[in-house]
Amino acid sequence: MSSTALTFSQLARHVLEAPSSPYSFRKLVRRPNGPLRLQVQLAPFSVMTQNMALLVAPGDYLGTNRKGVVAEISSRIRSLSPDVVGLCEVFSDGERENIRRALRDIYPYFQEGPDEDDLESDGGLLVLSKHPFLVTGAFIYRDCDGFDCFANKGMIHIRVQSPSCPTAFDVFYTHAQDISTDDGANTLYAQLAKMQEFIQQRADPTLPAIVMGDLNIPAENPQHYAHLLNQLAGVRDCWAIVGNSVESGSTYVKENNFYEDADDRPSLDERLDYVLLRVGTRAIPIVSDIEILKFTCNGRFISDHFGIRVAFRVMAFLYP
Repeated sequence: MSSTALTFSQLARHVLEAPSSPYSFRKLVRRPNGPLRLQVQLAPFSVMTQNMALLVAPGDYLGTNRKGVVAEISSRIRSLSPDVVGLCEVFSDGERENIRRALRDIYPYFQEGPDEDDLESDGGLLVLSKHPFLVTGAFIYRDCDGFDCFANKGMIHIRVQSPSCPTAFDVFYTHAQDISTDDGANTLYAQLAKMQEFIQQRADPTLPAIVMGDLNIPAENPQHYAHLLNQLAGVRDCWAIVGNSVESGSTYVKENNFYEDADDRPSLDERLDYVLLRVGTRAIPIVSDIEILKFTCNGRFISDHFGIRVAFRVMAFLYP
Protein backbone atom coordinates (compact mmCIF):
# COMPACT_ATOMS: atom_id res chain seq x y z
CA MET A 1 0.00 0.00 0.00
CA SER A 2 1.44 3.38 -0.97
CA SER A 3 2.01 6.10 1.58
CA THR A 4 -1.01 8.02 0.29
CA ALA A 5 -3.39 5.08 -0.11
CA LEU A 6 -6.91 5.76 1.14
CA THR A 7 -9.87 3.39 1.34
CA PHE A 8 -13.39 4.38 0.45
CA SER A 9 -14.62 3.49 3.95
CA GLN A 10 -11.98 5.77 5.51
CA LEU A 11 -13.18 8.64 3.38
CA ALA A 12 -16.82 7.91 4.25
CA ARG A 13 -16.18 7.98 8.01
CA HIS A 14 -14.77 11.51 7.73
CA VAL A 15 -17.71 12.83 5.69
CA LEU A 16 -20.81 10.95 6.85
CA GLU A 17 -22.18 10.63 10.37
CA ALA A 18 -23.33 7.02 9.84
CA PRO A 19 -21.83 5.67 6.60
CA SER A 20 -23.42 2.58 5.08
CA SER A 21 -22.37 0.37 2.20
CA PRO A 22 -22.52 0.40 -0.74
CA TYR A 23 -21.66 4.07 -1.18
CA SER A 24 -22.27 6.37 -4.07
CA PHE A 25 -19.05 8.34 -4.44
CA ARG A 26 -20.83 11.40 -5.77
CA LYS A 27 -23.33 11.25 -2.93
CA LEU A 28 -20.48 10.84 -0.46
CA VAL A 29 -18.67 13.98 -1.61
CA ARG A 30 -21.91 15.85 -2.39
CA ARG A 31 -21.01 16.46 -6.02
CA PRO A 32 -24.01 15.02 -7.96
CA ASN A 33 -23.04 16.38 -11.38
CA GLY A 34 -20.12 17.45 -13.56
CA PRO A 35 -16.50 16.30 -13.85
CA LEU A 36 -14.87 15.17 -10.62
CA ARG A 37 -11.34 14.07 -9.74
CA LEU A 38 -9.98 12.85 -6.40
CA GLN A 39 -6.31 13.18 -5.47
CA VAL A 40 -4.70 12.06 -2.21
CA GLN A 41 -1.59 13.90 -1.01
CA LEU A 42 0.66 13.83 2.02
CA ALA A 43 -0.54 16.61 4.33
CA PRO A 44 0.94 16.29 7.83
CA PHE A 45 -0.77 18.44 10.45
CA SER A 46 -1.39 17.88 14.16
CA VAL A 47 -3.15 19.56 17.08
CA MET A 48 -3.50 19.04 20.82
CA THR A 49 -5.75 20.35 23.57
CA GLN A 50 -5.31 20.26 27.35
CA ASN A 51 -7.43 21.65 30.17
CA MET A 52 -4.85 22.76 32.75
CA ALA A 53 -7.11 23.35 35.83
CA LEU A 54 -5.06 26.46 36.72
CA LEU A 55 -7.90 28.30 38.45
CA VAL A 56 -7.60 31.72 40.08
CA ALA A 57 -9.78 33.42 42.70
CA PRO A 58 -12.64 33.10 43.35
CA GLY A 59 -11.93 29.52 42.22
CA ASP A 60 -9.55 27.22 44.07
CA TYR A 61 -6.59 25.38 42.60
CA LEU A 62 -7.19 21.75 43.51
CA GLY A 63 -3.76 20.33 42.67
CA THR A 64 -0.50 20.08 44.60
CA ASN A 65 2.25 21.47 42.36
CA ARG A 66 1.08 24.44 40.31
CA LYS A 67 4.55 25.67 39.34
CA GLY A 68 5.63 22.15 38.43
CA VAL A 69 2.72 21.48 36.08
CA VAL A 70 3.33 24.76 34.22
CA ALA A 71 6.89 23.63 33.56
CA GLU A 72 5.74 20.09 32.73
CA ILE A 73 3.18 21.10 30.10
CA SER A 74 5.79 23.27 28.39
CA SER A 75 8.17 20.30 28.27
CA ARG A 76 5.49 17.92 26.98
CA ILE A 77 4.38 20.32 24.25
CA ARG A 78 7.98 20.71 23.11
CA SER A 79 8.37 16.93 22.97
CA LEU A 80 5.13 16.25 21.04
CA SER A 81 5.56 19.35 18.85
CA PRO A 82 2.07 19.59 17.28
CA ASP A 83 1.41 22.37 14.78
CA VAL A 84 -1.25 24.01 16.97
CA VAL A 85 -1.73 23.73 20.74
CA GLY A 86 -4.76 24.79 22.74
CA LEU A 87 -4.67 25.16 26.53
CA CYS A 88 -7.67 26.13 28.62
CA GLU A 89 -8.11 27.09 32.28
CA VAL A 90 -4.83 29.03 32.24
CA PHE A 91 -6.38 32.09 33.87
CA SER A 92 -3.20 33.71 35.17
CA ASP A 93 -1.52 36.16 32.79
CA GLY A 94 1.84 35.31 34.34
CA GLU A 95 1.46 31.57 33.85
CA ARG A 96 0.42 32.01 30.22
CA GLU A 97 3.47 34.22 29.74
CA ASN A 98 5.72 31.58 31.32
CA ILE A 99 4.41 28.93 28.92
CA ARG A 100 4.77 31.24 25.92
CA ARG A 101 8.30 32.18 26.91
CA ALA A 102 9.34 28.55 27.38
CA LEU A 103 8.07 27.67 23.89
CA ARG A 104 8.67 30.87 21.96
CA ASP A 105 11.42 29.39 19.81
CA ILE A 106 9.06 26.85 18.23
CA TYR A 107 5.69 28.57 18.84
CA PRO A 108 6.22 32.24 18.04
CA TYR A 109 2.52 32.90 17.33
CA PHE A 110 -0.21 32.96 19.96
CA GLN A 111 -3.73 34.13 20.80
CA GLU A 112 -5.17 34.27 24.31
CA GLY A 113 -8.28 35.31 26.22
CA PRO A 114 -10.87 36.21 25.16
CA ASP A 115 -11.32 39.27 27.33
CA GLU A 116 -12.94 42.68 27.62
CA ASP A 117 -12.75 45.66 29.95
CA ASP A 118 -14.81 44.39 32.89
CA LEU A 119 -14.41 42.81 36.32
CA GLU A 120 -14.50 39.20 35.10
CA SER A 121 -11.38 37.12 34.50
CA ASP A 122 -10.38 36.53 30.90
CA GLY A 123 -11.45 33.28 29.28
CA GLY A 124 -8.28 31.40 30.25
CA LEU A 125 -7.51 30.20 26.69
CA LEU A 126 -4.05 30.06 25.17
CA VAL A 127 -3.54 29.00 21.54
CA LEU A 128 0.01 28.45 20.29
CA SER A 129 1.03 27.99 16.67
CA LYS A 130 4.22 27.18 14.82
CA HIS A 131 2.85 28.98 11.77
CA PRO A 132 1.77 32.58 11.11
CA PHE A 133 -1.90 33.43 11.53
CA LEU A 134 -3.70 34.10 8.28
CA VAL A 135 -6.90 35.09 10.11
CA THR A 136 -7.75 35.55 13.79
CA GLY A 137 -10.91 36.28 15.76
CA ALA A 138 -12.64 35.68 19.08
CA PHE A 139 -15.91 36.14 20.91
CA ILE A 140 -17.25 35.86 24.48
CA TYR A 141 -20.27 33.79 25.46
CA ARG A 142 -23.00 35.96 26.96
CA ASP A 143 -24.82 32.93 28.36
CA CYS A 144 -23.30 31.62 31.60
CA ASP A 145 -24.32 29.93 34.83
CA GLY A 146 -22.74 29.47 38.26
CA PHE A 147 -19.02 30.01 38.75
CA ASP A 148 -18.50 30.15 34.98
CA CYS A 149 -19.91 33.70 35.09
CA PHE A 150 -16.72 34.88 36.82
CA ALA A 151 -14.77 34.46 33.54
CA ASN A 152 -15.16 35.73 29.99
CA LYS A 153 -15.33 32.23 28.54
CA GLY A 154 -15.56 32.10 24.78
CA MET A 155 -13.95 30.89 21.56
CA ILE A 156 -10.79 31.78 19.65
CA HIS A 157 -10.45 31.34 15.88
CA ILE A 158 -7.21 31.09 13.95
CA ARG A 159 -6.42 30.10 10.38
CA VAL A 160 -2.97 28.64 9.76
CA GLN A 161 -1.12 26.77 7.06
CA SER A 162 1.91 24.58 7.61
CA PRO A 163 4.53 24.73 4.83
CA SER A 164 4.30 20.93 4.61
CA CYS A 165 0.50 20.91 4.24
CA PRO A 166 -1.17 21.77 0.91
CA THR A 167 -4.03 23.72 2.50
CA ALA A 168 -4.82 25.91 5.47
CA PHE A 169 -6.92 24.86 8.48
CA ASP A 170 -9.49 26.87 10.40
CA VAL A 171 -9.03 26.08 14.10
CA PHE A 172 -11.64 27.02 16.71
CA TYR A 173 -10.66 26.66 20.35
CA THR A 174 -13.02 26.91 23.31
CA HIS A 175 -13.87 26.07 26.90
CA ALA A 176 -17.62 25.81 27.27
CA GLN A 177 -20.07 26.01 30.18
CA ASP A 178 -19.94 23.42 32.98
CA ILE A 179 -22.99 21.27 32.27
CA SER A 180 -23.35 20.20 35.91
CA THR A 181 -24.47 23.59 37.30
CA ASP A 182 -28.13 24.33 38.09
CA ASP A 183 -28.90 25.62 34.58
CA GLY A 184 -25.77 24.21 32.98
CA ALA A 185 -27.40 22.14 30.24
CA ASN A 186 -29.59 24.97 28.91
CA THR A 187 -26.68 27.40 29.11
CA LEU A 188 -24.30 25.04 27.33
CA TYR A 189 -26.87 24.42 24.59
CA ALA A 190 -27.17 28.19 24.12
CA GLN A 191 -23.38 28.45 23.85
CA LEU A 192 -23.28 25.69 21.24
CA ALA A 193 -25.73 27.70 19.12
CA LYS A 194 -23.43 30.74 19.39
CA MET A 195 -20.42 28.57 18.52
CA GLN A 196 -22.13 27.45 15.34
CA GLU A 197 -22.98 31.03 14.38
CA PHE A 198 -19.36 32.07 14.92
CA ILE A 199 -17.99 29.12 12.95
CA GLN A 200 -20.40 29.78 10.08
CA GLN A 201 -19.35 33.43 9.99
CA ARG A 202 -15.61 32.84 10.22
CA ALA A 203 -14.74 29.53 8.54
CA ASP A 204 -13.94 29.16 4.85
CA PRO A 205 -16.19 26.27 3.72
CA THR A 206 -13.59 25.08 1.21
CA LEU A 207 -11.06 24.52 4.02
CA PRO A 208 -11.09 21.86 6.73
CA ALA A 209 -12.03 23.15 10.18
CA ILE A 210 -11.13 21.83 13.63
CA VAL A 211 -13.23 22.59 16.72
CA MET A 212 -11.51 21.54 19.92
CA GLY A 213 -11.28 22.09 23.64
CA ASP A 214 -13.20 21.27 26.80
CA LEU A 215 -16.72 21.28 25.38
CA ASN A 216 -18.20 19.88 28.61
CA ILE A 217 -20.56 17.57 26.72
CA PRO A 218 -20.49 14.09 28.33
CA ALA A 219 -20.16 11.75 25.36
CA GLU A 220 -21.73 8.97 27.42
CA ASN A 221 -25.07 10.80 27.37
CA PRO A 222 -26.69 10.09 23.97
CA GLN A 223 -28.95 13.15 24.11
CA HIS A 224 -26.17 15.61 24.87
CA TYR A 225 -23.75 13.98 22.43
CA ALA A 226 -26.31 14.01 19.59
CA HIS A 227 -27.09 17.65 20.31
CA LEU A 228 -23.40 18.55 20.07
CA LEU A 229 -23.01 16.97 16.63
CA ASN A 230 -26.36 18.24 15.35
CA GLN A 231 -25.81 21.80 16.56
CA LEU A 232 -22.28 22.06 15.14
CA ALA A 233 -23.58 20.88 11.79
CA GLY A 234 -21.21 18.81 9.72
CA VAL A 235 -18.56 18.09 12.38
CA ARG A 236 -17.25 14.59 13.05
CA ASP A 237 -15.79 13.36 16.33
CA CYS A 238 -12.16 12.40 15.64
CA TRP A 239 -12.22 9.88 18.49
CA ALA A 240 -15.08 7.98 16.80
CA ILE A 241 -13.82 8.45 13.23
CA VAL A 242 -10.97 6.00 13.81
CA GLY A 243 -13.28 3.33 15.23
CA ASN A 244 -13.29 4.04 18.98
CA SER A 245 -16.62 3.71 20.75
CA VAL A 246 -18.23 7.03 21.63
CA GLU A 247 -18.39 6.06 25.33
CA SER A 248 -14.66 5.25 25.61
CA GLY A 249 -11.73 7.61 25.98
CA SER A 250 -12.78 9.39 29.18
CA THR A 251 -10.86 12.60 29.86
CA TYR A 252 -12.37 13.39 33.30
CA VAL A 253 -12.03 10.36 35.55
CA LYS A 254 -12.55 9.21 39.13
CA GLU A 255 -9.12 7.60 39.46
CA ASN A 256 -7.09 10.79 39.05
CA ASN A 257 -4.46 11.62 41.67
CA PHE A 258 -4.19 15.27 40.60
CA TYR A 259 -6.25 16.40 43.58
CA GLU A 260 -4.74 17.40 46.91
CA ASP A 261 -8.02 16.34 48.56
CA ALA A 262 -9.33 13.02 47.22
CA ASP A 263 -12.88 14.14 48.04
CA ASP A 264 -12.66 16.57 45.10
CA ARG A 265 -12.47 13.73 42.59
CA PRO A 266 -15.43 13.33 40.22
CA SER A 267 -17.97 10.62 40.95
CA LEU A 268 -17.94 9.13 37.44
CA ASP A 269 -15.82 8.92 34.30
CA GLU A 270 -16.74 11.25 31.43
CA ARG A 271 -15.39 12.24 28.02
CA LEU A 272 -15.68 16.03 28.05
CA ASP A 273 -12.77 17.08 25.82
CA TYR A 274 -12.93 16.83 22.03
CA VAL A 275 -11.22 17.36 18.73
CA LEU A 276 -13.95 17.67 16.10
CA LEU A 277 -13.36 17.82 12.35
CA ARG A 278 -15.45 19.48 9.65
CA VAL A 279 -14.12 18.60 6.22
CA GLY A 280 -13.82 21.25 3.54
CA THR A 281 -15.73 21.14 0.28
CA ARG A 282 -12.40 20.67 -1.52
CA ALA A 283 -10.18 19.14 1.17
CA ILE A 284 -10.75 16.13 3.43
CA PRO A 285 -7.99 15.53 6.01
CA ILE A 286 -7.73 11.93 7.20
CA VAL A 287 -7.09 11.20 10.88
CA SER A 288 -3.97 9.03 11.17
CA ASP A 289 -3.62 9.00 14.95
CA ILE A 290 -5.47 10.12 18.08
CA GLU A 291 -4.39 9.62 21.68
CA ILE A 292 -5.50 10.58 25.15
CA LEU A 293 -2.69 12.49 26.86
CA LYS A 294 -2.14 11.46 30.49
CA PHE A 295 0.73 13.70 31.52
CA THR A 296 2.22 13.38 35.01
CA CYS A 297 4.59 15.44 37.13
CA ASN A 298 6.31 13.84 40.14
CA GLY A 299 3.93 10.90 39.98
CA ARG A 300 0.71 12.94 39.83
CA PHE A 301 -1.43 13.83 36.83
CA ILE A 302 -0.95 17.48 35.88
CA SER A 303 -4.68 18.32 35.70
CA ASP A 304 -8.17 17.11 36.52
CA HIS A 305 -8.56 16.50 32.77
CA PHE A 306 -6.56 14.44 30.30
CA GLY A 307 -5.58 16.02 26.99
CA ILE A 308 -6.00 14.91 23.38
CA ARG A 309 -3.62 14.89 20.43
CA VAL A 310 -4.81 14.32 16.85
CA ALA A 311 -2.57 13.90 13.80
CA PHE A 312 -3.49 13.98 10.11
CA ARG A 313 -1.08 12.46 7.58
CA VAL A 314 -2.86 12.56 4.21
CA MET A 315 -5.59 14.64 2.66
CA ALA A 316 -8.06 13.93 -0.11
CA PHE A 317 -8.56 16.81 -2.55
CA LEU A 318 -11.58 17.12 -4.84
CA TYR A 319 -11.14 18.78 -8.20
CA PRO A 320 -13.80 19.58 -10.82
